[in-house]
Amino acid sequence: MANFDRRKILSVFLFIVFVISLIVLTFLLVTWLLRKGEVLRPPPATGEFPPGPLTTFPEPPQFVEIRDYYFSGPWSLESLEQINIPVSRDLSALYAILCKENEEYDIIYIGGTKQRNVDYERNVDYECWLDNCNQKVENLYMAAFLTSSDSEKIKDKLIRQLNPVCSSEE
Repeated sequence: MANFDRRKILSVFLFIVFVISLIVLTFLLVTWLLRKGEVLRPPPATGEFPPGPLTTFPEPPQFVEIRDYYFSGPWSLESLEQINIPVSRDLSALYAILCKENEEYDIIYIGGTKQRNVDYERNVDYECWLDNCNQKVENLYMAAFLTSSDSEKIKDKLIRQLNPVCSSEE
């Protein structure tokens, strides 16, 4: 019987060694795999904080209220080579030329167009715009208003009400 007890004790001992070895090998394998996974992590962000999703949104549109009409803009004429107004045969556009002085805008011209592209430098009133804005094109700004109604009536109404120095009723 003593021989049987020794075999039983030896087999239990071998079983315990096998189980402990299996646990240690599993721990080492999992640790190795986790370290290997660190290579797949993205590189750390430079700077204090990574940019959030809110910083990638475009600037909201700006509007200028001229009487009861909301014109898109203002945009600097200096940065625009040619004014591209999204007009169609159903829409026409009014545009206001503004002179910016001391962070305020003065309306110096109101015009209308049914064309998509407006070459402002070829406008007959361009020299008047410069004369009334200290001869500086960087002070000239443009705002646009798209309308499906009669743009000529709106233009004439605004010219009568505001009396811009470079516009005249036609």
